[in-house]
Amino acid sequence: MGLEKKPEILAPAGTLDAVRQVIDAGADAVYVGGKGLNMRRHRASCNLTEPKIAEAIDLVHRGGKRLYFTLNSLIFDSQLPQLRQVLAMLGRLGPDAIIVQDLAVASLAREICVHVPLHASTMMNVHNAETALALKMMGFVRIIPSRDIPLHEIRRIGERSGLEMECFVHGDMCISQSSQCYLSGILFGESSNCGRCMKPCRWRWELAARQSNGESLDHAEGYLLGRKDLCMLPHIPALIQNCIAALKIEGRMRTAEFLAPVVALYRKAVDSYFEDPAGYATNAGDMHKLFSQRVREMTTAHMFANPGHEGVDTTGKREPRFFSHASPAMPLTIGHDAALRAAAKCPELIVHVSTVAGAGANAIYFCGDGFCLHGGVPSMEGIGVMMPHICDERDVVEWGQRLRRLIALGNITIGVSSLGALQTAREQRCRDLLADYPLNVANSIAADELSTLGAQGLTASVELTFQQLSEFTKAVRMPIEIIGQGPICGMLLEDAASHIFPLETDRRCRNHLFTPTDVCVLPNLSRMLSLGISGLRIEGQLDKPETVAIVTRIYREAIDFLRAGKSIDVAEGLSKIAAATDRPLSDGPFDFQSIQVADKEKELART
Repeated sequence: MGLEKKPEILAPAGTLDAVRQVIDAGADAVYVGGKGLNMRRHRASCNLTEPKIAEAIDLVHRGGKRLYFTLNSLIFDSQLPQLRQVLAMLGRLGPDAIIVQDLAVASLAREICVHVPLHASTMMNVHNAETALALKMMGFVRIIPSRDIPLHEIRRIGERSGLEMECFVHGDMCISQSSQCYLSGILFGESSNCGRCMKPCRWRWELAARQSNGESLDHAEGYLLGRKDLCMLPHIPALIQNCIAALKIEGRMRTAEFLAPVVALYRKAVDSYFEDPAGYATNAGDMHKLFSQRVREMTTAHMFANPGHEGVDTTGKREPRFFSHASPAMPLTIGHDAALRAAAKCPELIVHVSTVAGAGANAIYFCGDGFCLHGGVPSMEGIGVMMPHICDERDVVEWGQRLRRLIALGNITIGVSSLGALQTAREQRCRDLLADYPLNVANSIAADELSTLGAQGLTASVELTFQQLSEFTKAVRMPIEIIGQGPICGMLLEDAASHIFPLETDRRCRNHLFTPTDVCVLPNLSRMLSLGISGLRIEGQLDKPETVAIVTRIYREAIDFLRAGKSIDVAEGLSKIAAATDRPLSDGPFDFQSIQVADKEKELART
């Protein structure tokens, strides 16, 4: 039951001094990051240069300890040369493992520094054994599972996969499912999956339930998404008996003086438990020390059960720092588009809906997150079903059965949002597999990896700007869809700037928080079509069939006009879309304004 070997105490460090102090405090291993491509990039004074990394590795190894290097950021195609350089450096310096989010890192590591083990970051969103097994086949030896599954499921994933399980046990926690928060990237251009999160979850929110006529029914307000800090010190026996290989403390941006006492307390607790398991009890004095230096209030999060409202501190009184306070105004760029020309290749027009509604769409995708899939799926051409964004062990079993029924309908597209879902669909012999946007594919190497695993197409990451998307479409060798219209991701959430964020709860009581504006590429449609995308998707799962029909018809006509070399009436189309959806429109992540500025600068340079 886990008493054969002590779990590793794994401590963070953002400076060389922190490395020294956490090792002296009793850590078995330390994890650090470089100056780029990692998930903690808010402080320029933190993270290590190459000489400091080399010094840290030497220091740790001289003491018989281990050092893991965090290369756990989302990677864009423009960053691939930098990634290769970092991996070559790691191959020379020899850390004990690399912590990975992006499949491109794993792929290039196998090529450049194959002797360095790979650990799957919690940002890989591992909820099930199928995902762990897929990662094992790619060379991973340890999994840091998603932070929103209980200990008994983590243990089961470890037993089924044969991989080590590493768990966060102390520190700052995100309210969002791991890697599934795009708000910071879309609203501010600062991606939470690249270590630059502006923390919209820490805002003051109002939760309002409204009727279809807009009348308010009830509301609550406060720091409703402010997750408390994790603390598992009183539960060391449960962690050990569930065979957790490494107990991970969060806090690479914390000072050495803050971290060392925390590490020492966990070191003492693990050693005390192994000295006398039957006589062990949590030391009240140690808990008092830990409590007295807490940043936020503390919780066990999802380790034993869904914490519900007990997992958040709605007062916000202990929030140490706010990186933003409200959503900024999001522009919709209207103006000079790319030169009108007959499109050499027109994409499929796809709608993502809850009921049959098309009005000219080439394909219809039905959402599998229980708040949208009402009734059966019709047998017709151009049908797809999206598996849930999150597939835990229960979802994998239930969707295995559903997929067997769906393939009986014939040629049907299955959208997958995780490696485990992809593996499950392949096992059920589903042939037409779409790697959907929750996989957050942002570079061509990750796309190649998914193609190798069986994906026939993909939806581009919703965090790509237009410039990044342009680079992506040139490099990727498989069909690419983009989300060009609709909310990304009826109670409502309102922030301090009175923007409305639609909130939907699925059949598993997971909350899906959508963007406050609908992405809309209609004013820049010809520019978007020039990239050669295979599909343009309308997100209509929040809308009634008649609303989806109006929006779809506008895009159908616009695509047909552009294909014929005709101009489109953008103003009329936008007016109809806004009236039908009753939601504001914006560029979303694409940042067309900067493209317009660049175009004007080129024109001036030519004159």
